[in-house]
Amino acid sequence: MVPIAASEAAVTRLAIVGIDGATYQIIRPLVAAGELPHIARVLRQGAWGVLESETPPITPPAWVSMMTGVNPGRHGIFHFIRRQLGSYQTPLNDASHFAGKDIHAVLGRRGWSVGSLAVPMTYPPQPQPGGYQVAGIPCPLDARLVSDSPETAAAMERVIGRPYRPDVDYAAYDGDHEPAADDLDQYQRLREELFAVERERLEVAKALLRERPTDFYFTVVSITDRCQHYFWKFQDRGHAGWTEEGARRYAEVIGDAYRLADEFVGAVREAVGEDCPVALVSDHGFGPQHGDFHANRWLEEQGFLVRRRHAPCWTLARTSVGAVLGKLGLAGLARLLGPLARIPLWRPWRKPRPDLDDVDWSRTQAYQALHGLCVNLEGREPLGCVPPAGFHAVLDALEARLGELRLPDGSAALDFCVRGGDFYRGPRAAEAPDLQYQMGGIAWLPKDDWDAAALFTPRRHAAISGTHRFDGVFAVSGPGVASRELDGMHIRDTTPTLLSVVDEPVPSWMEGRVLDGVLRSGRDPTFVEEDEPGVQAASTSYSDEQAAAIEESLRGLGYLQ
Repeated sequence: MVPIAASEAAVTRLAIVGIDGATYQIIRPLVAAGELPHIARVLRQGAWGVLESETPPITPPAWVSMMTGVNPGRHGIFHFIRRQLGSYQTPLNDASHFAGKDIHAVLGRRGWSVGSLAVPMTYPPQPQPGGYQVAGIPCPLDARLVSDSPETAAAMERVIGRPYRPDVDYAAYDGDHEPAADDLDQYQRLREELFAVERERLEVAKALLRERPTDFYFTVVSITDRCQHYFWKFQDRGHAGWTEEGARRYAEVIGDAYRLADEFVGAVREAVGEDCPVALVSDHGFGPQHGDFHANRWLEEQGFLVRRRHAPCWTLARTSVGAVLGKLGLAGLARLLGPLARIPLWRPWRKPRPDLDDVDWSRTQAYQALHGLCVNLEGREPLGCVPPAGFHAVLDALEARLGELRLPDGSAALDFCVRGGDFYRGPRAAEAPDLQYQMGGIAWLPKDDWDAAALFTPRRHAAISGTHRFDGVFAVSGPGVASRELDGMHIRDTTPTLLSVVDEPVPSWMEGRVLDGVLRSGRDPTFVEEDEPGVQAASTSYSDEQAAAIEESLRGLGYLQ
């Protein structure tokens, strides 16, 4: 890559630093202590407020709602996986399912050059005229595959002296298993790996900002989310997993993650200059995870789900020469083999856990999927047994019985339910679970452990001890931006508001609002009438092998069951 001379470089007109999972619960004490100087400066000089996340506050629907300004019923992303209507399959989501609706595409169509680094839900990466895109999760952990071009992958490797790592492989860190005791040493290995990957990304970000400046720049810092998932209990005395030894070793890890995020903010501000608006956005907030609700076991107990009983069996699973070499620590050799690494192999495989293949669909009314409940509807599901006339009766019964559940401390478990077909609006609302529900202030999450000892199992030694909350973070500072607190902001308001900040008209199809009072001048936002971009038929960008590896990593992070 030949560095671009300053006279040829684009002048960045808008920069977004996403801080995944950022919450004021962590930011405010650190700022009050005189830390996070770059984040504190944006808050002090600009407009800021609590950002309400999407329902549910999960990474994919939240970031896509932020980028598109529309609800999941329009963009079609409800989870890392998706309902494949007409089947019981739930394949991985990717960017092709909402392509053309996001802020990258909107500004690109208007002639802006776009630089995008590690933004979730951008795989497969799209060519960016005059810019670049390096995809974020979910994605294969391969620099060549997440980069928009071989030149971008090579440029990143020159900066850090090794192939760029999109993320940690969390399959090695089983986040959901509750062992008899906590293995504190595993967190040391995880911390080292997390910070190494994020610091490499910071060096890549600095180099690309310097050598390949673009009109629009968007990056997401992921370490805050990951550290809060795995290290929350060490700084939270109210969590059952807190111990003095754990706190001594790891209480500062989350703070260190925010300090590294602050370095990102400072690097971006230095690169883009004072005349460029800089926005900080998180997809959701964070808090403790106290336990799991074993939804499919409950559905069995209540008679909504019937399982065929048989012993787990051995079968053959497809893999490749490259995958085997990778597991043996010989990924370099796999790269040298080139196409030969893709030669298929077959290996013995024992299904590790019950799944939907074990369900007797002829007698099952409802099942758990995408952290919600789905009705086995006649004419929609392949073996649906609930007639359309009985659809709402099943939902009524599910809601009523969820309302009867009690947490281990005796308090009511259910916070609320929403019916997908009523709550979401748009042509893809049917892809949502029929019933979304929340328990214990999101501190108790659905888990597909069919044979758990109890309906609710507390977390103490499980590696994952933190999970998402609705209250995320938004802030923007720059020329013409008011210094004030914002009220009532939803994540869908982010892109319309930022378009207004840079005096770009908001597409008429976006649902999000332009927040009042962001600009000092009081200038009214402008809108442009245009048709909502269409999305081609859903497909998948992952091979079977890639999908299996990504799903195992997401399970380690607690996102899939």
